[in-house]
Amino acid sequence: MYTKNYYIGSNDVDQFLELKLPSFFRMMQDIVTEHAEVLNIGKANTIDKGLYWVITRIEIEIIEMPKYLQTVTLKTYPGDDLRFIFPRYFQLEDEKGKILIKASSTWAVLSRETHRVCLNPFPGLKVPTEHLAGEQPLPGKCETGDYQLVETRKVRYSDIDLNGHLNNTKYIDYIVDIHDSDFYKKNKIKHFLINYEKELKDNNEVSIFSNNSNPEYIKGEVDGVSFTVNITYGNR
Repeated sequence: MYTKNYYIGSNDVDQFLELKLPSFFRMMQDIVTEHAEVLNIGKANTIDKGLYWVITRIEIEIIEMPKYLQTVTLKTYPGDDLRFIFPRYFQLEDEKGKILIKASSTWAVLSRETHRVCLNPFPGLKVPTEHLAGEQPLPGKCETGDYQLVETRKVRYSDIDLNGHLNNTKYIDYIVDIHDSDFYKKNKIKHFLINYEKELKDNNEVSIFSNNSNPEYIKGEVDGVSFTVNITYGNR
């Protein structure tokens, strides 16, 4: 288990003074990076050896979004390895220990040279695992629907991460931005599932489609499907 406190500042919230979903993704990326170094599965055993981590799926249940100026505690821990898939869980709590958000994710390690999954990236290293009662089940495959093109978005320099691909948190910016402020005045995200199907690169033109319903099914395409998303909204 790895734990870190976060202060919800002005850059983290929306006009309703609630944590934005992309901000939560950035918090998860931040804590995972720190925990990987603690577990000896960080830079020295990945980037320095021609490997890199990728997230394949993540599922989030939002019980209550934290508010502006609130201090919250994010917990993360690895689950039992599934061959070459590495599960990881998250739990966000308020100052009194109340669970606000639960999340689960699956990760893989790829070769920089071949961009293929590395079947045994950490030989001789056993990563300790943990499980909490009531944790979010591991994410499954997204459902699909009848899509309509919503918009096209170009991947820019500021969207790219240290692996040279669209940062996993930036996908979330693209997704939530297909709706305007009027939509979010009436709706808020309660459940979110994303499958990262294919890496996106600088200057890619991403076509984003939606079924414009609730649950909402979204997909992004660049020469085939790059990501799929399922979102369930509740009333604000």
